[in-house]
Amino acid sequence: RRQTRQSARSTRASPSPDLDELVLVYPFFGTGAVNVTRGDLKRLDPGQYLNDTIIEFGLKVWLEELRKDQPELAEQVHVFNSFFYKKLVTKKNVADTYASVRKWTSKVDIFSKKYIIVPINEK
Repeated sequence: RRQTRQSARSTRASPSPDLDELVLVYPFFGTGAVNVTRGDLKRLDPGQYLNDTIIEFGLKVWLEELRKDQPELAEQVHVFNSFFYKKLVTKKNVADTYASVRKWTSKVDIFSKKYIIVPINEK
């Protein structure tokens, strides 16, 4: 009987986790932090598609590792997040497009960079 009660307890459904619960903020200090939630982590399960948050998190971690291992190369790289591309393609004319993304490039001279990474996450 005791085993039956224990197994019955272990088969009860546990409350589902809150997918909006904040799990990680990266980088831990400074600007441009990415907030990763439980729902974002579920995107790492087999058969799931990555979302913008997971892509941005991965690129930030990659760039930080590059800064540690090859700082000269890291200085030649600028990484936009996937929202940059979405902003870039939503406008119909060039003037509106420039206006929607000009602040994204105001603090960095992208023409001095050797590599520009623009992640595209669609459909």
